[in-house]
Amino acid sequence: MRGYRSSAGPRHQTLLTVKDIPLPETQWELLADTMEAILHNEQLMFVDENVEALARHYSNRILAKHPEVGQQSSSLGQTGEVDDLVYKSSLRVFNDRSFGPEYVAYSMYQRLGFDDLFKKLGIAERQRKLMSLSVIGKLVDPKSENATRLWARELSAIDELLEEDLSRLGHNSLYRISDTIYKHKDEIETHLCAKERSIFNLKESLCLYDLTNTFLEGSAKSIPKAKFGRSKEKRSDCRLLTLGMVVNELGFCKKTNVLEGSVSEPHTLQEMIESLSANLEQGSFPTVVMDAGIATKENLNYLRTKGYYYLCVSRTKPLADPNIDPAAMRVVHKDRYNLVQAQVFKTDDELLLYCHSQKMESKERAMQDSYCHRFEDDLEKIIASLSKRYSNKSYGKIMQRIGRLKERYSSIGRFYHIEVSETNGTVISIEYHKVKQEEEEDRFSGSYWLRSSYSEWDEQQIWDTYMMLNRIEAAFRSLKHKLAYHSTEKRAEAHIFIAVLAYHLLNSICLQLRQDGINESWNTVRARMSTHRRVSITAMSRDNTIALERITSTAEPYHLKIYKALNMSPNPVIKALKNRKM
Repeated sequence: MRGYRSSAGPRHQTLLTVKDIPLPETQWELLADTMEAILHNEQLMFVDENVEALARHYSNRILAKHPEVGQQSSSLGQTGEVDDLVYKSSLRVFNDRSFGPEYVAYSMYQRLGFDDLFKKLGIAERQRKLMSLSVIGKLVDPKSENATRLWARELSAIDELLEEDLSRLGHNSLYRISDTIYKHKDEIETHLCAKERSIFNLKESLCLYDLTNTFLEGSAKSIPKAKFGRSKEKRSDCRLLTLGMVVNELGFCKKTNVLEGSVSEPHTLQEMIESLSANLEQGSFPTVVMDAGIATKENLNYLRTKGYYYLCVSRTKPLADPNIDPAAMRVVHKDRYNLVQAQVFKTDDELLLYCHSQKMESKERAMQDSYCHRFEDDLEKIIASLSKRYSNKSYGKIMQRIGRLKERYSSIGRFYHIEVSETNGTVISIEYHKVKQEEEEDRFSGSYWLRSSYSEWDEQQIWDTYMMLNRIEAAFRSLKHKLAYHSTEKRAEAHIFIAVLAYHLLNSICLQLRQDGINESWNTVRARMSTHRRVSITAMSRDNTIALERITSTAEPYHLKIYKALNMSPNPVIKALKNRKM
């Protein structure tokens, strides 16, 4: 607020209203004093950089809304001086580039010791910087190598962070550098396991096993592992490659392997668990968390034999009569969108957890209604065809149409009994009605079963542990990109491995943010941090000289919150690139 005199006497004017100030309340008085100094063009000394950055942000908002405050402040003690140091009409702002997400990613890249490792491996400085570009680019703008090159040249300030001119980056530079990175895959994974274990004090009491696939454009006939299969992106028309991942309880990758696109999940577990042992501490036998597709009887027996505990979704209903008691159900998750309750049951060698999700039930009931409506509509069309003069009413043809309909709606078709009446091989009527009502209600009830061989857990620990797998899948999904016309298997695998390295950065960043109470996804953080920019400004002064400045925009409250959580300076010193094309 500011005070002023009017014809009616002293008055106060509200200049700015804010909430959720990202500073401790003990610093609010210092923030107000700093803003007052900035508005009065006074020199700042010994002010915390977070306080100063936030004060400048708020001061700029005040001046934008109330420019008279700045005019009054600049006129104090300066009678007779010129008002303008530069001609306003000559101001030019250009070369606007994203800086915030790149700065966050680059800081974590340095902290995980990527550059130090590559230096030890004898890789030249120029190549090391291109490696940084390849990994950071995959995190900030997850697209193809060629798209990363254009992003680095035209959209991002990554060149200033790397102190490397990227304006003449060639078409094949990033493809070649991905080959170099992939040559050192084992050394990189071993280094990251040790580094992350040290930085984040990892206990590694769990490991989560999952498969994800990505599709290749073009024929991909020259890539032996590229096979047609079930695509998680619904691109069954393209050949696929599958990535097997073993990660620990905090989401850090321990081991990855590129498999055939048509790989059957149950048959890959033993191979990945055996390769995992190289990156585990001696004598460590963590709990393996996996999806139902992998949790076959043979795999569970294998884990028991090797001394591993497991946690998985049950492939079948494990108890015929579970005697679920609503009063004994425990709330394991609750927010304004969902309520999840669970009840644990003990058997001789396992814990079984019955889970019910209100959100999942609502979704499944809507799916059930939709499937039933569409199934019955299509069935009515078959019945209507019996009254058409030229339609084929032969028993074989009608049964074929019904069979195809049941196959198309396999999740709901088994709950219908369809009776077909025929005379001399010609169908005369079709009747249908619902059967197995209880089984259908149970199928779309929003409930599922988890099973674990670790007998010390309770409902909350079991559910929280399994939910880690969903969070990890969602995080890696944000980095996946189609493989655009990679001509060799090694190059396609290298492209996927770059995404794995970017995931290491992503998980490290998000873990540190969660430790500070920031639970937003990387996609949200990336989008909001992109408003922290690097820009060039030119202006002509009164003595007809042109001034050129390359500056970083003032950090806003959200930027300051992220930088503080990651222990980063909001005002980094960035060296100007001498040869940069403006």
